[in-house]
Amino acid sequence: MAKPIHTAVVGLGGRGVYLAGQYDKRSHPGFELRAVCDLNPERFRRIEAQYGDTVTYHTDLQEMLAKADVDAVIVATNDPHHVEPTIAALRAGKHVLVEKPLCQTVADARRMIGEARKAKGIFMIGFELREVSVFRQMKRFAEEGRIGDIKIGHAFDNVSVGGDYFFHDPEKQRAFFRTLLLQKASHSLDLLNWLMGSRPVKVYGIGGLDFYGGREDPNLRCSDCSKECLYRVHHQGFTMDYGTVVEKQDYCVWSKAMDLNDNSELCISYANGGKATFHECHFTPEYSREFWFVGTKGKMYGYYDNPGRFLIRIEYACSRERRTEEFKPPYEGGGHGGGDDNLRNEFHRRIMENDPPLDAIESAYYSTALAICAEESIESGMPVEIPGL
Repeated sequence: MAKPIHTAVVGLGGRGVYLAGQYDKRSHPGFELRAVCDLNPERFRRIEAQYGDTVTYHTDLQEMLAKADVDAVIVATNDPHHVEPTIAALRAGKHVLVEKPLCQTVADARRMIGEARKAKGIFMIGFELREVSVFRQMKRFAEEGRIGDIKIGHAFDNVSVGGDYFFHDPEKQRAFFRTLLLQKASHSLDLLNWLMGSRPVKVYGIGGLDFYGGREDPNLRCSDCSKECLYRVHHQGFTMDYGTVVEKQDYCVWSKAMDLNDNSELCISYANGGKATFHECHFTPEYSREFWFVGTKGKMYGYYDNPGRFLIRIEYACSRERRTEEFKPPYEGGGHGGGDDNLRNEFHRRIMENDPPLDAIESAYYSTALAICAEESIESGMPVEIPGL
């Protein structure tokens, strides 16, 4: 039996703690958690309770890379802090899986991609939705030519949890996340690029803060408020959509301090002549992702939600009798519609087979650049050209 891949997790927020369990033999026999790193040693407690002294604990990344017995590094730091840990781990010869978004500027994206191209290790970004059965099957259908050459695409991110996730913490607004097109929408923008089969070259966007925010005192918290509110959260016991319970700030979603856009609409042009639109809304009643693609032979619709109620519908045109096919791809278990487990399995396979995913480099760059340029367009009111890699 092959030696397990020794892993380290950098960043022990809720997602980092979850990934520590995912990339360990308790969840996959091919991995073994050997080290964790976080600037705040208080965060070690949750790992210590499960792993004790079988794991080494570090507050200094360079020390961990130099001393710990680690083959692969999972970067799960906060969004603004992905760049340096990723580059340091790549330069140290480690395999690296970095959570999305890749980073928050086009310049940093170029730096990271440059390092990934030179690195000896496997580099991947946490686009687990590419590994979900419904999107894998949609990609197969597109490549088979079921609907012909795809000319038009549309995607809608329905984010019913937007208020709970993004509008309770005044310290995690524009100055921290930059835009929810990066923090939240990068999954769907990547899938849109992937299924359109081309790179985005220009984007025009509109958006706004039209639901959350308002005139409430920035110091008002849910725990101090007597009003009935759909967006009340419990500070010490908030459950994320991948099952981890975390502490969460509980400032009022109607606070003056909230300044992230809660909806965005994009028009995107692609290098192959295709065109797509994208909508993201953080106050819809449902939590799902929907995609439509129109080709020269038909139209394909795809529906995704985390519990795995997947659907693909293909309507065939250009025939005397219109014909429709429906498919219900299986939910394979695990977080994010099965994508978390499948991404982990794919990372393991690529390391073991020394099979670098060459498209991961471009996909990581273009989803990031598209989101950044879209936000620039929203801010300027003008179309923005997306720099090529």
